[in-house]
Amino acid sequence: MATAVVSGRVDERIKMQADRYIHAAGLATADVIRMVWEHIARTGEVPQEERSAPELNNFEGFMEFRASLPSATWLATLTDDQMKDMIASRYA
Repeated sequence: MATAVVSGRVDERIKMQADRYIHAAGLATADVIRMVWEHIARTGEVPQEERSAPELNNFEGFMEFRASLPSATWLATLTDDQMKDMIASRYA
C-alpha cells in the first residue's frame, strides 16, 4: 500500500496539550491523524470544529457564559434596602 504525507498547522499550545493526551493513550500523533483520515474515508463524516470560549469574541463568549449560569432568583427578589445592606456588609 502506498502512503502519503499529510501535514497541517495548529497552535503550539494546542499541540502540546493534545500530545499529552495522545501519548497517555499510548498513541503517536501519526496514529491519531491516520485514525481520523480513515474514519472520514470510511464514513464520509468530517469531525465538526467545536468553538471554545477563547475563539469567540468577548461579547459572544460572555453571553454564552452568562446563559450557562444558574439563575439567582434570590438576588432578583431583594429590595433596594436589602441590596444596600448586602453591599455595605461586604465592605464593612
